Amino acid sequence: MRERSMRVPSMRVQPMRVIILGSGSRGNAVVVESGRHRLLLDAGFSCRQLERRMTAVGIDPTTFDAVVLTHEHSDHVRGVERFSRRHRLPVYATEGTLAETPLCEDAARRAVTLRSGERREVAGFEVEPFAIPHDAREPVGLVVEDGAGHRLGLAADLGSRSRLAWGRLMDLDFLLIETNHDLEMLRNGPYPWYLKQRVAGRHGHLSNRDAAEGLPELLTDRLRWVVPYHLSQINNLPALAATAVGESLEREGCTARVAVTCQDHPTPWLDLSTHIPQTVEVEVLESHELEAEAVEISS
Repeated sequence: MRERSMRVPSMRVQPMRVIILGSGSRGNAVVVESGRHRLLLDAGFSCRQLERRMTAVGIDPTTFDAVVLTHEHSDHVRGVERFSRRHRLPVYATEGTLAETPLCEDAARRAVTLRSGERREVAGFEVEPFAIPHDAREPVGLVVEDGAGHRLGLAADLGSRSRLAWGRLMDLDFLLIETNHDLEMLRNGPYPWYLKQRVAGRHGHLSNRDAAEGLPELLTDRLRWVVPYHLSQINNLPALAATAVGESLEREGCTARVAVTCQDHPTPWLDLSTHIPQTVEVEVLESHELEAEAVEISS
C-alpha cells in the first residue's frame, strides 16, 4: 500500500460526502456534496425516481449545481433530459456522449463539453474525465476534487484495467469501482454466449476478480471508502463483490471501509468523519415504486 501523498486536504471547507442513489444494470446515479456545492454523477433513473430517492435520504432535488455524465447508455442517462430541464442544470459530458444523449433544445444549450484528460471547474469542484475501455461512443471515468482537496474516483463500465484509468485513480478518499459480475455466475448463467463474451470482453464490464486484483495498486492510507459498483443482478451477488474487495483490502492492510451498492435503494451517506456508524437507517423504496426492470443488454 502506498504512503499518503504529501498533499493534505484542508479542513476549512466542509468535507466531501457521497451517496449512491442506486447502481446496477437498471440505473446508476451518485451524489457528491462538499460545502454548499452538489453534483449528480450520471442520471440513470427516471426523473421521478431520482427525486424520490433524493427525498428519501433528505436531499432537496432543487439544490444541485450540475449533472456530469460518464457515457450515453440508458442506465446512466435515463433521467438526465427531464431532470436537467426541470431544475435548469448544465449537463457536462464528452462530445461523443452528448451526441448520443437525447436532450431538449433548452437542455442542449446548457450542455458543456468535457475532454478526456482535461481538468475542468464544475460548480465548485474540479472534474477530470479520463478515457475508459467500454463499448460506448466516448466513455469516461471521473475524478472529482473539492476545494479542500478531497477526491473521489469513479470507474464503472470498463472492460479492463487500463493503465490510463488506473493511473488516474490514485490518491483518493473515495473509490467507486466496478464489480459487475462473478465470472462463474456469468459462465453458468442464462445469458447467450455472445452476450457473455461482450460482458467479459475488454470493452465490457469489470469482474469482481479483476477489481480485487487491481485494488492494491490504488491503495493509499488516505483512502476511506471503497465502493463495489454497478453489480449485475443476474451475474453477481453483493456478498461476492464485498468479499472479493474486502479480502483484497485485508491482504494489503488497508483500513478503508467497503460499502456495496444496491440497485433498488440508496446507500447511507459516506463521509470522512472519524466515527462512522456501523448501521445507518435509510428509507428503502418499496418494490412497487421502482421502475419496471430494463433488459441488461443495454447496459
